[in-house]
Amino acid sequence: MKYLACGAAILAIGAGTHAAAQETAAAAPSGPEKREIVVTATGLSSALSSTKTDAPIIESPQTISVISRDEIDIRAASTIADALSYTAGVLAEPSGIDSRTDEVSVRGFGAGGYSSNNNFVDGLRLPSGGGWTRFGFDTFGLEQLEVLKGPSSVLYGQTAPGGIVNIVSKRPQAELAGEILLQGQGYTDLGNWSWRAGADITGPLNDDGSLAARVVGLAHHGGTQVNDNENSRYYVSPSLTWRPGVDTSWTLLGQYQRDEGGSTFQFLPATGSYRPTNGGYIANDANIGEPQWNTFDRNQYLIGSFFEHRFNDALTIRNNARYTHIDTLFRLTVLSGDTITDCAAAGLGPECIDGQTVGRRAVEGRGESDGFAVDTQIEARLETGALAHTLLAGFDYFHTEWEHFRDLVSQPGAPAPGQVLPLWNIFDPVPRGSSDYLDNIAPQIYGSSVSKQTGLYLQDQIEIGRLRVTLGGRYDWAKDTSENLLTSTTFATEAKDFTWRAGAVYLFDNGLAPYVSYSESFLPQVVDPSQTLGGVLFEPTTGDQFEAGLRYQRGRNIYLTLGVFEITQQNVPTADPNGVLCGRRVCQVQAGEAQVRGVEFEGRASLASGTTLIASASHLDAEVTKSNDPIVGNKLQAVPKYLASLFVDQRISDGALAGFGFGGGVRYTGESFGDTNNLFPISDYTLFDLFMRYEFGVANPRLEGLSLSVNARNIADKRYVVTCSTSASCFYGQGRVVTARLQFRW
Repeated sequence: MKYLACGAAILAIGAGTHAAAQETAAAAPSGPEKREIVVTATGLSSALSSTKTDAPIIESPQTISVISRDEIDIRAASTIADALSYTAGVLAEPSGIDSRTDEVSVRGFGAGGYSSNNNFVDGLRLPSGGGWTRFGFDTFGLEQLEVLKGPSSVLYGQTAPGGIVNIVSKRPQAELAGEILLQGQGYTDLGNWSWRAGADITGPLNDDGSLAARVVGLAHHGGTQVNDNENSRYYVSPSLTWRPGVDTSWTLLGQYQRDEGGSTFQFLPATGSYRPTNGGYIANDANIGEPQWNTFDRNQYLIGSFFEHRFNDALTIRNNARYTHIDTLFRLTVLSGDTITDCAAAGLGPECIDGQTVGRRAVEGRGESDGFAVDTQIEARLETGALAHTLLAGFDYFHTEWEHFRDLVSQPGAPAPGQVLPLWNIFDPVPRGSSDYLDNIAPQIYGSSVSKQTGLYLQDQIEIGRLRVTLGGRYDWAKDTSENLLTSTTFATEAKDFTWRAGAVYLFDNGLAPYVSYSESFLPQVVDPSQTLGGVLFEPTTGDQFEAGLRYQRGRNIYLTLGVFEITQQNVPTADPNGVLCGRRVCQVQAGEAQVRGVEFEGRASLASGTTLIASASHLDAEVTKSNDPIVGNKLQAVPKYLASLFVDQRISDGALAGFGFGGGVRYTGESFGDTNNLFPISDYTLFDLFMRYEFGVANPRLEGLSLSVNARNIADKRYVVTCSTSASCFYGQGRVVTARLQFRW
């Protein structure tokens, strides 16, 4: 950890990053602006995550969705999953409600949280945490979200092939502005409430405006969707931007977040959630764990430096560097199997109820992770005859170290070793007590890892009249050294790979822009050789995508995109077909392949009538195309066949109702399967959202900036199963959430 402990010092003398160029209208420079990036109802006119340059979205060879600050506020989105729930090709919370991390999937593949490491902040990868040590971000500190769809390794290195989510932080702006937020939020039957207060202030620090600052802070405390479960959050993010001239900017940004209390994550038994038992289902807000053994405490902080200098109209250099740290304590009581259907056979005594009692186990996880990342770019603009080039050459590096300690409780009187006392009744859960858990805890998994990646990339964006061609290539070197701290055994995995992409867009005068692209990805597989057949080290999984489509843009008010794509992922680990055991488990081999074929539509329109529309629809045909198991042709896990949504926002600016706004949305998630054996078909579900707000300043100018809003997600409090991977691993989605907000902006 000593190397990474120097990260903050390195940042102070290293320079910043290309992400300084991601400044939006909410992070405008003090001096004359070189780029016009305007927030509208349709999002940003450009997003740097797609090309790492200022090329407009419509000219990008890759599909990207942008969720602006205004959109986050309109929907009162408290989590990143909430903010992304109306985005084409994105499944928010694919593993159910989970207050610990930001779990989403894009185009059928994991894009953050525990499933993969595809989350980026300000264009830089977040470090992996090991075990349950993962980051989570509050939406109050965000300026926007960018979802870059399809393989993205050419610019970002090791990633899963579905896409990445880039979180853009709030930055200083040139003019004095601020916001105060007071919020109350109720869950399911509105018996549980939470409260939060936030403040955001920014502006210049000197007369010439060359120095600007911003401070964002938030405090949150209260209940959750799960009964007898409270949590708290404290967040602060100071930032400082220095612009000594129109060609240079340097931003220093810090973030600290403290989370305390319990988490909403819990395993549910299939009998009682996926299917009824004794004529009923587990309630949306039931807590089938032990409230006193439900803890998720987290400290996370980021220190970043963002630098950009333009030497002239043809040459610009950018540098990004960031140090991150996270440490967590996680405690949870979870299932040891499905609901017990025969208490007599289980020998659990008279209090056991057939079909309503569950066996349980309790775990504790402690972890710590430190990471350092840097990305340096040189951008050159030149012409060769009739061709205009925007060349981008870059070098990036990241280094992560983590440790994870997982313990298991064996409570006296439990039915079996490694278990705790059962819960007698899932319909009326009464805690059994956890006061002796710490006295009966023992190590289960202790591990550590050091990961490094170095990448060199080159990109050429070529303009030939109305034709835009993008070519890019990258070479990566990755290494991971892992250690079992209980046995003192280590293994190292090394991987190197070349990835490339190519794409073309033609811009017609009428706003139409057909496009076609090909892109690749790679993702190292860190698998203990003691679990692989023959003790071999696994090769990286690789992915590729072909995509073609049509976009339409009219000014800044209408943006439509329709595309078809095919993503293939190779070298997927599968079980040995001969059933050879590696310890207690069947050995793994790399013989799998997965494929997702899809059609995707997304449209955003801001109409003169004051109406904003956001619509999306996706068809995903995801299946196993190669495997040693007899599952070829089966559907991939947790990939709905259809996703669709419609969101409407109506603002009234004239008449007696001037200042009022209202609207709502509908979200449809089609059928899927919870496992690759397709033993758990998951039913489709439709959710409805409503909101209303009032801008006081429209009727009374003295109250300019003051607004009151009420939002309701899943207003019917529909109980639905998001997925079920085993009979003891089912997960509910988000129930009703009612949010009341009082905001004042100036």
